[in-house]
Amino acid sequence: MSQPPPGDRQLVILGASGQIAAVARRLGCRLIHVQKPGSPLEQFIEPGSVRSTYYTADYTAESFPSFLEKVLRPLAPDAVVSVREDGLGPAALANARLGLAGTPPEVVETLRDKAKMRALLEGKAPHLTVRASIPTSREDAVDTFLGWGGRPAILKPRASSGSRGVLLVESVADLLAQGDPSGKVLEEYLPGQEYSAESFSVGGVHRIVAIVEKHTGPSFVELAHVVPAPSLDISAVPVIQDQLTEFLDVVGLVDGPAHTEFKLVDGGIRIIESHNRIGGDGIPHLVRLVTGTDLQRWSMGWPLGLGGPGPQDRPAAAAAATAFATAPEGVVQSVALPRLEFADATVEDVRSFVKPGDEVAALTSSSARVGSGSVSGADPSRVLAAARRLAAGIDVVCRPAGGRA
Repeated sequence: MSQPPPGDRQLVILGASGQIAAVARRLGCRLIHVQKPGSPLEQFIEPGSVRSTYYTADYTAESFPSFLEKVLRPLAPDAVVSVREDGLGPAALANARLGLAGTPPEVVETLRDKAKMRALLEGKAPHLTVRASIPTSREDAVDTFLGWGGRPAILKPRASSGSRGVLLVESVADLLAQGDPSGKVLEEYLPGQEYSAESFSVGGVHRIVAIVEKHTGPSFVELAHVVPAPSLDISAVPVIQDQLTEFLDVVGLVDGPAHTEFKLVDGGIRIIESHNRIGGDGIPHLVRLVTGTDLQRWSMGWPLGLGGPGPQDRPAAAAAATAFATAPEGVVQSVALPRLEFADATVEDVRSFVKPGDEVAALTSSSARVGSGSVSGADPSRVLAAARRLAAGIDVVCRPAGGRA
């Protein structure tokens, strides 16, 4: 049976940003936006248009199933999507209850819950994972840590993103200093360069769109991304693609995007974590520049048969990178953006995430970063260096919180 024309299809989007809303409008379908209270989106909706509908509801709350039945079901949408971490589960629930295409809730939960993912890999693909444990007490955590030889380990929440709560423990004292580890994940730490893969699956066929090299700072906060990965030996790519495909099969991802973080060990990959969404931090923009594939459009349009890569998609550059600015803790007094030009790179964007009066927290999660700069060019190492210079030029002056202005 043929699908209705794009203008007759309805897409529900949970938690869209302004950029996502703009991309969604280009799909040509009717849009139903669901935003949390306090997250206005009216400025992104076409004024007076029947093609955009706006609802305020906390899709992460226990009341969401009621909203789903009372509001969304009568609208008879064709798909429910989200590219936000907190919207993946609710979107899966909505699609399952409404009988629509989408990643099943159990797959979303396996990827969200790091302990479940580790347990699944240990049983079905142990070569793709590391040793992991869910401590029940401090004593249990210490016994596990010492049983692994007392080598560095990672302690992190079972479900989180943006590097929140991810800690490196290098000794028993470090481990004990973190308090009660019950319910968290303790896993082996793998040294070495970390990468992420952007993939898209359709009917169980997985396409690895790009491999991105990432660089982190304190608390594993991501401070730069570059594509293609300059440190990656081209000979390793076939193995990476094969094992990423195996991983996606094991976790049961059949359709849609995935952002999978991994490291290379002994000629193969070890999965750090994965999400059934496109990467954050502007990675989709880098991927589009280098591959021509618009992951944002594809992620929202695929369940409607819209938005996939077409023959007109063309790369704009051979390499692209983004880097992030940081600032001392405190209250922002002033912000100044750099005006830089590079002989071997093109500035794509430079922006601040903060304004005077905002508070800058300690650099323990990605939300504490204060700005970013992205560039494109011919050489990945050079564009990475240029992006870092651009980010370093973002001047955010802070005064200590509680101090006098």
